[in-house]
Amino acid sequence: MDIPFSAIDETFQEEFKEALGFTDIDIPLVKIKPDLILAASELIDIIGGETYSALMDSYTLDQDEAIVDAFKRAIATYGYMEFAPANDIAHTSNGRRMRTSENEKTPFEWMLVKDDDNLKRRAYKAIDTLIKLMDASYSVWKSSAKNTETYNLFIRTVKDYSEHYDIKSRLLLLKLQPGLKLSETREIAPRIGSELMTSLKSKIKNQAIEDTPTSEQIPSEDEEKLISHIREACAYYALSWALPRMQVQLFPEGILQAVRSDRETIRGRVVPQVPVIDQAAQKFMADAERAFMAIEHQYKKMFPPEVVEKTASESAEDKYGFNEDDNFITT
Repeated sequence: MDIPFSAIDETFQEEFKEALGFTDIDIPLVKIKPDLILAASELIDIIGGETYSALMDSYTLDQDEAIVDAFKRAIATYGYMEFAPANDIAHTSNGRRMRTSENEKTPFEWMLVKDDDNLKRRAYKAIDTLIKLMDASYSVWKSSAKNTETYNLFIRTVKDYSEHYDIKSRLLLLKLQPGLKLSETREIAPRIGSELMTSLKSKIKNQAIEDTPTSEQIPSEDEEKLISHIREACAYYALSWALPRMQVQLFPEGILQAVRSDRETIRGRVVPQVPVIDQAAQKFMADAERAFMAIEHQYKKMFPPEVVEKTASESAEDKYGFNEDDNFITT
């Protein structure tokens, strides 16, 4: 698999240090190349093979400098995140050994844990920055299947999501897509029907792409309220779905604080007083349930149930719990 760095070791080391920005060592290509390939594979899963190939062409042809720089930084940061923990110790014929020297001191394990968390956040932010730059000006990405499949959801953009929960991250929005789809198929469609759901999505698209849409092409005032409730429900449902399934570092600061131990080992952690992740997921699901109720209320307002006149016999049964046709009355 191709990566956006020179195959010549000395040139690679210069490019890699420039892309990463915070290392003060020269890492040979042969040592970190497997991790860079792993990073490339992860990026392909996120943006698609077509977009990755186009980015490699831009790198080879020295085009789109800002996007290529972000591309290299995303690969370098994610690759180094995978490489660094394994490089903390020496893998020798005598087993694993700690690296020591007179001029350097081995960090405490809590420092390593904190740095691992920071490396993950750096890697995710680097990928997020690349996606945002491509959103602005990279035509291959804008027309790619990985990007356009978001157009079929009620929550299409970070702005749509942030009206109800501020996520800021395009990467996180892409990762939340399965949860958003699940909320629509399991919860929204049964409540409003597939026909209305298709109509609302069509109007949302018209509103986004048409220069001067007609009033029939865009949502009415009642439909706007319904769409807002739907987006709120989907936003919280997707967060509840994602929390037990994804890396904590993907989420905004504050959504969930990692519980660490004050001991001096990585494995020694304080047992949480409550199951933190489950508690947060349940809180978001409770918010989603309130939004589902708002959807049902708005739907009934837009489409009031038909009032059926009852016969005298049916009215008597409602009042007394029986009518003249019951056997115990006539026998």
